[in-house]
Amino acid sequence: MKKLTLILLVFITSCDISEEEELQSQIYVSVFLYENCPIAQYMTLPLNNAYEEFYSSNVSFTAYFPNILSSNESINNFRDKYSILFPCVDDQDGYFVEQYQASVYSQVFVEKDGIIVYSGMIENSYSDLGQWSPADKYYLYDVLDALINDNEVPWESNTAIGCLI
Repeated sequence: MKKLTLILLVFITSCDISEEEELQSQIYVSVFLYENCPIAQYMTLPLNNAYEEFYSSNVSFTAYFPNILSSNESINNFRDKYSILFPCVDDQDGYFVEQYQASVYSQVFVEKDGIIVYSGMIENSYSDLGQWSPADKYYLYDVLDALINDNEVPWESNTAIGCLI
C-alpha cells in the first residue's frame, strides 16, 4: 500500500510540474489593428500565415482594435473579410494600448513567461508609409520560430510602420 501511495504521489506531482511548465512556456502574440488602416489590412495575411504555422506550438494570438470608431460589427466584418483566424478584441478604452505602449496599427508584441521579447514590425514590406516592397525580413515568424525551438530571439525590437493609434 505504501508503494502505491508513493507511486501516486510521484505521478500527481509530475503532472502538476508539467502543467506549470506548459503555462510558463506559453507564447502570446498581440497585434493592434484598425479596419481602415491599409497597412493593418495588408498585414492580416502574414499574421494569418504565422498563426497557421505556430498555433499548435503553444502560441496564442490576439488582435486588439483600439479605435473609438471601431464597433463589434465593424471588427467582425474585418475579421470575416480578411479571414482572421484568431480572437479580435475591442479595446476602445485603450487598456491594451497603454499596457503595451503601442503606437501604430499593425504593431506586434510577443511575450514569453510574461516578458515582452519582441515588439515592432510583423515583416518589412513597408519601409515607410506608402512605401511598399516585397518583404525580405519576417520578424514575427523568425521570433516565434526561435522561441519554440529554444533558440535566441534574432530580433528584440524595431519601429513598426503603420497608421498612428
